[in-house]
Order: sequence, then C-alpha cells, then structure tokens
Amino acid sequence: MVKRYRWAILGISLAICNLALSYHFRLNTDHFDAPTLAEAQWFFIAKPAFNWGGFFVDGDSPTIHRLPTVLFLLWASVSLGKYLLVKRTALQSLSASMLLGGLGGLALDILSYGSVCDWLGFSFPGATFYSMLNISDLMILVSAPVVAIVCFQRLLFSIPAFIFAIAVIGANTYYHFNYLFFGTHP
Repeated sequence: MVKRYRWAILGISLAICNLALSYHFRLNTDHFDAPTLAEAQWFFIAKPAFNWGGFFVDGDSPTIHRLPTVLFLLWASVSLGKYLLVKRTALQSLSASMLLGGLGGLALDILSYGSVCDWLGFSFPGATFYSMLNISDLMILVSAPVVAIVCFQRLLFSIPAFIFAIAVIGANTYYHFNYLFFGTHP
C-alpha cells in the first residue's frame, strides 16, 4: 500500500521540509546577517526575507490581488496529489512530486504564516545587489516545464501548461534579474 502512495508521500514530504526550513529561518532570523556584496557570490544563506508569494504580484503584505495565486497553489497541490495516486512512469512521478513539493511548500508557508520565507540568497560576481528565494521556488522552476512536457497525455493540455510554466519562470527570472542588476523590483 505504501508503494502506491510513495510519490505522493515524497511530494508532501518535500512540502513539509520547506515548511520546516521556513519555521527554522523564521525562528532564528536574528542569527542570520545580510551578507556584504563581497560575500554575496552565487548561492548563500542569508537573513530571511518575507513576501506574500505571488507569481506576478510584488510586495510583502497580503492584498486581494494575491488570492488567485493562493487558490491556484491549493488547487494545483491537490490536483498533483491525486495525479500521483495513479501509476506513472518514474520521470512523470518524480517531476510531479517535485512540483507538488514546491507548490505545496509555498501553500503551507502562506497558510501557516501568512507569507513566504525566502532564505536562500543568490548573486553574480560583480553584481551590486542580491536576490532571495527558497527551495520551493527552485523545485517549481526546475520541475514545472518537465511536468508540462511529460505528464500531460494530450498536446491540447501540454502546450498551455508549458506556456504557463515558461511564463512563471520568465516572470520569476525578470523579477530577480531586475533586482540583481538595478536594485528595484518591477
């Protein structure tokens, strides 16, 4: 019986791990410093930053404009959980589990604390600023295009899912690169 649920359990476990990391960084915020620009090379752990967690919405306080994102996270998490209960190929199951971990992690963070905790900083050598994200963001950015390609049986669903995945990745990339190079959020 556990074998049937192993991929769903993996996805839920990844989401819970993100929530545990969020809890750790929220609890120990004072123990982390914002790095200097000389220290901000590639990836590093930094003083947590908090945001409401919207794909295309900026800011650190909840607004009605973020409700669609929260509802989407909940719907997608439940849908992925149901998807993983049916026998799939290893690639389909692994990518869907990672996406469930990412989306579920953000949903749990928002529902538990009202915001998303970003604690993983990244920068480029010579950049004047750095940007922040978390493990859930990385899981989504890596797995969403793969899920769109391998998990949908019909091209009619696969193409819009892939376009949506690329739009989310593009918005996220634009947001972070704009901050890295100009120090402002779009």
